[in-house]
Amino acid sequence: MLESPSSGVFICVEGIDGSGKTTHSRLLVGYLCSLGFDAVYTTEPTRYSLPGRRLRESFFYPERLPVEEEFKLFLEDRIIHLRDEVIPMLKDGKIVVTDRYYFSSVAYQGARGLDWNFILEENLKVSIVPNIVLLLDLPIDEAIARISAEREEGVNTFEKKENLQKVSEIYFKLAEKFPDLIHVMNVNKSIQEVEDDLQKFIVEYLEKR
Repeated sequence: MLESPSSGVFICVEGIDGSGKTTHSRLLVGYLCSLGFDAVYTTEPTRYSLPGRRLRESFFYPERLPVEEEFKLFLEDRIIHLRDEVIPMLKDGKIVVTDRYYFSSVAYQGARGLDWNFILEENLKVSIVPNIVLLLDLPIDEAIARISAEREEGVNTFEKKENLQKVSEIYFKLAEKFPDLIHVMNVNKSIQEVEDDLQKFIVEYLEKR
């Protein structure tokens, strides 16, 4: 595991597709900036690395990449993300909010049949542990309904109901394994209500540090 820079704060937002990770990650960053914090948004897979672009292109392939290849690409992209973005910004004292991190790899590649404990172990060899993880909890049917309503292209291969159920189950196994790190947040409510909950939770966390 890499040494975690101590001056910044690393917040990870996780959850199944449709749970609002991107929306709430960006809203949280905006709110923290409005309070005077130096907060920045990042996302995985990245949009600039070769493995990140390969993964993003694969999201709408008729067939998923082989799970071993998908796992390798996510790991390579994560190393680049940490090296080029996260660690330098944490060393500068910033609050980094990442929209997905290695917990997504554990959940999504685990749902495809790889041993999720193996995925976790391999990621911990090259990653830093975030200060806090917000796991956005939304019922599968509601997540699918939101995806279908918001996207003209509909549900991609990562988001089929059966797959999302498996992904959700692994996320909750992770939450049981790391109860002090992963905090489950109910997001089956309005965007404003969720935004208020997340803001209150994170501000209280920052005040206790």
